[in-house]
Amino acid sequence: MELGTALLEHLAFTPLLFSIAGVAVGIIFGAIPGLNQGVIMALTLPLTFHMDSYSAQVLLIGMYVGGVSGAMVTGVTLGIPGSPAAIMTTFDGHAMARKGQAARALSLGVTASLIGGLISWVCLALISEPIARFSLRNFGSFEYAALVFGGLLIIATCSGKNFAMGLAAGLLGMLCALVGLDPVSQVPRFTFGIESFDSGFRIEAVLVGIFAIGHLLHDISTRDTAASQVSVRTVEIWRSVGGIMRHWVNLIRSSLIGVWIGILPGIGANIGSVVAYFVARNIDRDPESFGTGREEGIVASESGNNATVGGALIPMISMGIPGSGADVILMAALLFHNIQPGPLLVLEHPEAFYGIIATYLFASVLAFLFLMSLAVWIARVIGVPRGILVPAIFILAIAGTYSLNNLFFDVWVMLGFGIVGLFMRIAGLPSAPFMIGFVLTPLFEEKFRASMMEANGNLLSYLDRPLALAILLFSIVFALAPTLFERLRKPERAPQEDG
Repeated sequence: MELGTALLEHLAFTPLLFSIAGVAVGIIFGAIPGLNQGVIMALTLPLTFHMDSYSAQVLLIGMYVGGVSGAMVTGVTLGIPGSPAAIMTTFDGHAMARKGQAARALSLGVTASLIGGLISWVCLALISEPIARFSLRNFGSFEYAALVFGGLLIIATCSGKNFAMGLAAGLLGMLCALVGLDPVSQVPRFTFGIESFDSGFRIEAVLVGIFAIGHLLHDISTRDTAASQVSVRTVEIWRSVGGIMRHWVNLIRSSLIGVWIGILPGIGANIGSVVAYFVARNIDRDPESFGTGREEGIVASESGNNATVGGALIPMISMGIPGSGADVILMAALLFHNIQPGPLLVLEHPEAFYGIIATYLFASVLAFLFLMSLAVWIARVIGVPRGILVPAIFILAIAGTYSLNNLFFDVWVMLGFGIVGLFMRIAGLPSAPFMIGFVLTPLFEEKFRASMMEANGNLLSYLDRPLALAILLFSIVFALAPTLFERLRKPERAPQEDG
């Protein structure tokens, strides 16, 4: 199957219907302050096991794209971002809205989201297959183990408040993944004599617990901040579409930044938005005006955060390394249908490989059409009372998790990891590194053990594999660079702060 065929097949009734449904639901959950696309994707995951693999990926990718795109709606109109990915957009977007320019702010944000998505789609379509084929030709157990180890290390750099928080979350996820029987010796590990633990924890139950239940438990006692509703008409949003053209340099730069950030494992749309925003701010002639209603800030933030989605899909489908927490959920859905993301995906399951690329394009366009036409109405009806929303989500989570194997053990695992997710949020530990650590650890263990068997247990054999050594060195340098730069800057900042 080729990309053109996949695009045509997506025009069929069923894929298009699932795309529309996924994008619409993703936008609504993305726009609700305190929730995000990760919550609805985690809740929907158990339902996709009763669907065919293609429909499952279409629905989840639609939610992924819709959630990132929809987060800006309440940020502009209410001053409350739907998710952290829209925080930077809110600074300038709501400031413009208070000046009577809400329609222009929404139009700029939605259009920038589309263009950022389209640019990242081009990168996804052009880069993914060459990377997969290169990996297939040049990657053995050594290189693959080095790559997965690099992914586990890199996720700590920009996930959360600092390196230590991201690393701690990743290590905790790795530890939880070790529970169960040793894959070689079949000896129980960390089971504490509980037979139910012998099979380990199902990734689906852990995902729902960490992303959905943990998020809700943390948010359940939080009251919505009062905010004034901004009045705007849909026709005014459409009239302002042409205003994006004067920001084409910013659009391309921020989108490419988003793609690059997305490719790096575990970073996600939040960081893509921040990096693109501050690059635009720092090279502007009047950086101090950012946050007071600058169009450039909205364009940079929205094109950057949406471009990370396509960027994050590149390592997932070409190397089997999830680029973000949402990609972990996509991987779980594919794995359940016996489809392994990675270098062999394009050869063994070309319909899934090219289907994901085609789905992302359609989801980006649908998100644009939905938001341009319905952004005003979404902002008006988004105030769902917590007393109704939270119990409904809990019921869906329990029912969906139980349906996996008809076992209450999975429900207890989900609730247990919900509590883990709650304490992680209280402690400031990010969820994405935990889940990526949980997902990658079995893969790393498999490849690392294979490499050690090939080398008779000699770790120094990695030094004789140039590609594996290069991956390891790059990962270590990249992971440590932010911390080193921060320490170098502190002496420079101290005199200014004292003065």
